[in-house]
Amino acid sequence: MTDTVLSVGIVGAYLLVLAGIGFWSYRHTGQDPVSYFLAGRGLGSLVLTLTMLATLLSAFTFIGVPADGYTHGLGIFLGVGVTDALISVLFFLLGYRLWLAAKHFQFITPSEFFGHRFGSPVLASLYSLSALLFTAPYISIQIIAGARTLSAVLGDGIPYWPLAVLMAVVILAYVLLGGSQAVVWTDTLQGLIMLLGMGTAFVMIASSLGTEAGAELDPWLRLPGPTGRWSWQGLISYQLLIFMAVPLFPQIFQRFYMAKSEQVFKTMMVVWPLLILLIFFPAALIGVWGRLVFPSLEQADQIMPLMLQTLPAGLAALVISAALAALMSTADSQLLTTSSLVTRDWVFTYFNRRLSPLQEGRLGRIVVLLIALVSFVIALNPPGVIVEIATWSFQGSAMLFPVLIAGLYWKRTSRAGAVAGGIVSSVLTLGWLAGVLPQEWRLGWLPVIPAVLVGSGVLIGVSLLTQPPAERVAEYYQGPWAEPTQDQSGSQGHPS
Repeated sequence: MTDTVLSVGIVGAYLLVLAGIGFWSYRHTGQDPVSYFLAGRGLGSLVLTLTMLATLLSAFTFIGVPADGYTHGLGIFLGVGVTDALISVLFFLLGYRLWLAAKHFQFITPSEFFGHRFGSPVLASLYSLSALLFTAPYISIQIIAGARTLSAVLGDGIPYWPLAVLMAVVILAYVLLGGSQAVVWTDTLQGLIMLLGMGTAFVMIASSLGTEAGAELDPWLRLPGPTGRWSWQGLISYQLLIFMAVPLFPQIFQRFYMAKSEQVFKTMMVVWPLLILLIFFPAALIGVWGRLVFPSLEQADQIMPLMLQTLPAGLAALVISAALAALMSTADSQLLTTSSLVTRDWVFTYFNRRLSPLQEGRLGRIVVLLIALVSFVIALNPPGVIVEIATWSFQGSAMLFPVLIAGLYWKRTSRAGAVAGGIVSSVLTLGWLAGVLPQEWRLGWLPVIPAVLVGSGVLIGVSLLTQPPAERVAEYYQGPWAEPTQDQSGSQGHPS
């Protein structure tokens, strides 16, 4: 009983701190769209790195990765973890150019880039629709994981749904109150807690196991794993999926707009891989170690909470707070970004209404509430384990990867080519995910991989047969993306 009280006290204090940050941010944050959605475009290296870390590492990392390690072995670390670490190169190559464009053209939402770069409301709509379709299920897994994690603190006496309600309410409280300022500062705190919590769990669980980890774990420590999931094809599929999806996650994409300067991207490219590996490798290995302690679980998503129950109460509560930090920091960012997509894109573009900054902030909060309700309904009856839901959502984010690359780096891309390539990639991905298209056509790859390959071919072919929008290309390549120039003193302008 004393241990439970201690754990509840620690976790409860942590949740109250988050609510306090939301209230403080509400009192000190401007209510205009740039302040509410982009934190005033003023984040430095430390804060942006930690908010990106906390936003990316979700329930998928703290609950889903150990569950996948428990079932399929350590391959999840190579398939997803290492790729997440190396993705910092794309943060610089793609994120820096997006930041320049957003600052120059005053973009707030990701879809504004697609619509403006190609002069195409169709592409803007395609991005915002896919973001809305695939984000709600991903938010739902944060609520699912939060409820299951809290049950590890409180025991089995409390039903699942009140815990899910509690998670949804806490996340909503500071997002509705403080906007991006609250989200960024809570993410900074949560990023630090994640690093501390996962490190503590890893050391303590390793110490408690001692030398028990023997030859029986060999199948889980080798490729392709005990179930054969991590064959070379499965490994490459997930690496490509993460490589394409992460920069296009709405909550990550929008964070590129928040940077204060170019230096932020350079610092993040160096620091990011170490932070990812410090969290991801322990998460996967703890799941594998779980085979020794709980060898026959029916629900693999339970393994991390159960492993935490083997720790002293105070330490377990600290790590549980880290898990809650991971999932809440992703959910809050997704809610805020999808809200901006609706208020900026749909109201401005389709209903042709110009709102005052105050009206836009209020509408954004209403949309946050509606999306959270949809996600909560999904969470009440989870459609699968966390990794399966996340993989489905990731593929929706990756559909427009060829359009993003072409828009940033290929001047020859035409409007027709971008639209055709984006539509083909999206239709094929959705067709395979929905089971409408024959599964044998994807040749064993994750659906989005062949879909993007075909879409890229269509984009290139149609672009070569049509003309790019010359004036729009000039706006970008003679504006924010202008090549470096050598002045009389020998110094250079910003890099391209």
